[in-house]
Amino acid sequence: MKAALLKSYGGIEQFEIGDIPTPKPGAGEVLIKIEASAVNPFDLILRQGFMAQYIPLPLPAVLGGDAAGTISEIGEGVTGFAVGDRVVADFSANGKGAHAEFGLVPATSVAKLPTALTFEQGAALVKAGLTGRQTVDALGVKAGDRVLISGALGSVGRAAIQYLQQIGAKPVAGVRPGRLNEARELAGEALDITVPAESPTFDYAISAAAPVAANLIGHVKHGGQIASIVPVPEGANTDKRVIIHELYHRTDAATLDAVLDAAARGLLVIPISHSFQLEEIGAAQNAVAAGAQGKVVLKH
Repeated sequence: MKAALLKSYGGIEQFEIGDIPTPKPGAGEVLIKIEASAVNPFDLILRQGFMAQYIPLPLPAVLGGDAAGTISEIGEGVTGFAVGDRVVADFSANGKGAHAEFGLVPATSVAKLPTALTFEQGAALVKAGLTGRQTVDALGVKAGDRVLISGALGSVGRAAIQYLQQIGAKPVAGVRPGRLNEARELAGEALDITVPAESPTFDYAISAAAPVAANLIGHVKHGGQIASIVPVPEGANTDKRVIIHELYHRTDAATLDAVLDAAARGLLVIPISHSFQLEEIGAAQNAVAAGAQGKVVLKH
């Protein structure tokens, strides 16, 4: 099968399009004919080798954590899916990822893609949608609660904001001053997160933008809670004034079903800023590195 292969850690010149064997599904696995995959910032970190100590990739490696396509083969013991089903899949960072013609995943990492959504939309929803919901759920937010979100116009921030709106909570988008109007259109309320808080006024916050993490912490009251998907700045919470839940995306098919249902009903929209062909994976990663305002998707 055709795949975008990372020959060695380094720049985008380390990618080449090559042929590798098509995997066969074992017990509990499904093989997906991939139609679209997303490029995430984490893929760039993996490519450059910054995570090699913790996640050593078998080189040449196939990157890509989010995919959409149709089921091609089903392994023994898999129920609830059939060959031909339109699905999305959440791939592990193990060098056997989604930037290929076919992808092999556990059936527990797969959810059916509603007909109202394209393959490109499906691929854009996987990790962003899961992580956005998981940050909100970690805080135990209820209807009526105000929640500050930094990185609010990124994919995870958008997913969190729209989920908060869905459950009746009140999101406040923390963004750069030049994007306040856009943020208000999305969240209803916004503030300049680049300015340190005069006094803390929030019980809950979601930290999804590393450069302003310290400012976000300053907006949260003593004893308040933050769900953070970015590193906590050293010294920003030395007195343990607030409770910080450091989160990492986790695969969860039931939550993924809920994400896709919300998207199909128009309650969750993650914009796609760029679409490239699989062969253009280097250009796609450059678009992410340049700060693309929306998801970057590869069409296979």
